[in-house]
Amino acid sequence: MFDKLKKKFVLINMTLLTTVFVAIFGTIFAITYTNIVNEMNGEMEVLLRGGHKPKPYYDYIIAEYDRNKNVLNTFTRFNTKIDNNNLKESVVQILNNKSRSGKIEIGDTKYSYTKEDTPMGSKIVLLNRTYLQNTVTQLLKSFLLVGCISLIALLFISFYLTNKALKPIKETFEKQKQFIADASHELKTPLTIIKTNTSLVLSNPNDAVKNQSKWINYINSQCDRMSELVNEMLSLAKLDVEENKIELQSINISKIVQSIMLGFDAIIYENGIELEENISNDIFINGDTEGIKKLFNILMDNAIKHSNKSGKITVDLFKDKNKVKLIVKNTGEGIEPEYLEKIFERFYRIDTSRVRETGGYGLGLSIAKSIVAQHKGKIYAKSNVGKDTTFIVELPLQ
Repeated sequence: MFDKLKKKFVLINMTLLTTVFVAIFGTIFAITYTNIVNEMNGEMEVLLRGGHKPKPYYDYIIAEYDRNKNVLNTFTRFNTKIDNNNLKESVVQILNNKSRSGKIEIGDTKYSYTKEDTPMGSKIVLLNRTYLQNTVTQLLKSFLLVGCISLIALLFISFYLTNKALKPIKETFEKQKQFIADASHELKTPLTIIKTNTSLVLSNPNDAVKNQSKWINYINSQCDRMSELVNEMLSLAKLDVEENKIELQSINISKIVQSIMLGFDAIIYENGIELEENISNDIFINGDTEGIKKLFNILMDNAIKHSNKSGKITVDLFKDKNKVKLIVKNTGEGIEPEYLEKIFERFYRIDTSRVRETGGYGLGLSIAKSIVAQHKGKIYAKSNVGKDTTFIVELPLQ
């Protein structure tokens, strides 16, 4: 699909460029040709009235005849030889022609002529058109050469720019396809479990609910997982649609972080995790309250899930020049360097077996990245394998 689209773009570009080139070169050619013709006509008019000699690249003939077409006076300047008989025949032809000016061929050479009636008879001026022909020929050759070279160069440039322009579109399209495939796969597993347990319940229609509570609980838990997945997918879709369209207002990020941390006290205590917090007071940013809450919830949830037993989580919030830094660090297995960028991709999970234990879908960090992007900030991770993992969020100050 993208190959056809690329060829179509290149074809349209080259068609437009060729049309522009033809129009430009055609205009230059027409103007040049008209100027030379006007110059020749001007030179002939001057010669006709006995004025100055024309430019040296013009060969000319001046002849005066009486009313009986007898030669009264002639003057010539030739760089090429002309047969006198051919010249006489041509002069007679010009005198018999009613048109005042025109073109005529004498031997192998073309001339422009003009004539005028005088009291004695007629006066004729012939000007060699070789200069005009040579100029036009050279101009055409130059235009063809420059045009062909330019169009070939522009063809390669067009391919390059088209590839560059289509690259982000192609990447987005591929990510969208992958997103749909991953979402389908994630939904397929709970649906299969639900269907299997439903079949088990239906196979014993006379049994009491209490006896089948095991299968019903499986169904309920999978429904919860599906609901969580659908909600996360909807959150991502909403963030994609509303990117850069949220209304930012002044918020106290210090209070938001402190209030959310209180909600994690119980689960941190249950997991035997040590919590250290270093939060500066009254830091204000332009942001969306719900978005910042969701961002910090994701980072804290991620830190708790991947902390080792009796591990430690550190939360820092402080000003750094013209930005705010939110740092969430947890001890644990850590992340290999080659995965640090990929963990923010949708549905990306380093260890699927570990995901089954934590119940994640690989969407949390993608949502976090989208929220940070809405706030004109950036998020990235650092890790010491086998020791700890740190997530750093940088947001602009108010």
